[in-house]
Amino acid sequence: MDARPRERDAGCMQQPVIAAVDPLREDTAPAALGLVLARLTRAPLLLAGAYPVDSHVDGVSPDVTRAVREDAEAAMRRFGALVENAPGAPVPVATTVVPSAGFPARALQDFAEQEAASLVVLGSSRRGHLGRVLPGAVTDRLLQGAPCPVAVAPVGFSFEDADAGLRLIGVGFTDTPDGHAALGKGCTLAARARGLVRVLTVAERVDPLLAGGLDAGAFEAVRSARDDAAAMVLRRGLDAVSVGRSAGGEILTGHPAEALAAASADLDLLVCGSRGYGPLRTLVLGGTSHALVRKAACPVLVVPPCSRTGDTGSPLTDDRAFAS
Repeated sequence: MDARPRERDAGCMQQPVIAAVDPLREDTAPAALGLVLARLTRAPLLLAGAYPVDSHVDGVSPDVTRAVREDAEAAMRRFGALVENAPGAPVPVATTVVPSAGFPARALQDFAEQEAASLVVLGSSRRGHLGRVLPGAVTDRLLQGAPCPVAVAPVGFSFEDADAGLRLIGVGFTDTPDGHAALGKGCTLAARARGLVRVLTVAERVDPLLAGGLDAGAFEAVRSARDDAAAMVLRRGLDAVSVGRSAGGEILTGHPAEALAAASADLDLLVCGSRGYGPLRTLVLGGTSHALVRKAACPVLVVPPCSRTGDTGSPLTDDRAFAS
């Protein structure tokens, strides 16, 4: 069955931002976050919803399968109309449905790969608290196998939030390929949103149990060295952000996921690295990014290390190429 959308136009031939929307839920959060990210990345928005298919049912009663597909298509058209009528600058938008004979996440993952998606946007579980990211089963599986950067919308993210834009973007920065990829993407988005970037570096606590053999002086030296290393990483991150886009930086203390999640309460978007990219070039979350998307209070964008370029493919270490 051809899952390509019949409603696409020539403007959607670019690599799209794909927002995975559940046709059975009235959750507009992934569509709203997809809209703001499509605006900022100058990409078309493609709303994709998975619907179940069963070869046995289809063989016996194809009308049932057709009715399920048509219901899904009608739901996706409603989502598309909401995007088209949303406040703010319009973007090219199209809708499609994707047949799923098994896990919806696998069908959507394959579809994102087929469409060469520039970014995939997911929603949160319906069990999540308002304003919190809590991945459900489909979101969790897609996070473990997406072929590109992935953004997760918190419960309640709205088209009004999308119209407000991303005024303050936080970046969880480490002096690694993941950290530089995340910072480059954060700077690009901030420049296009005319927003600011706050660089966040975590200095993990020194576990007294692990340092149990050290006397007080040696323990303090270890902690001081850790703080100095964190300060150096923060300076490197701040140096990569142009002055006009910098909202400063902060050294957080504690477990990275918990510290970054606490800082996310003041942000419009939190960007982090994946700490892992699978052998088949699919996104694989490390411990920090996996835990972070469960705790954050704002949208989270997870960027793999290969995303160290701007949208034009040129190297990107700061946002000067996009500054207004």
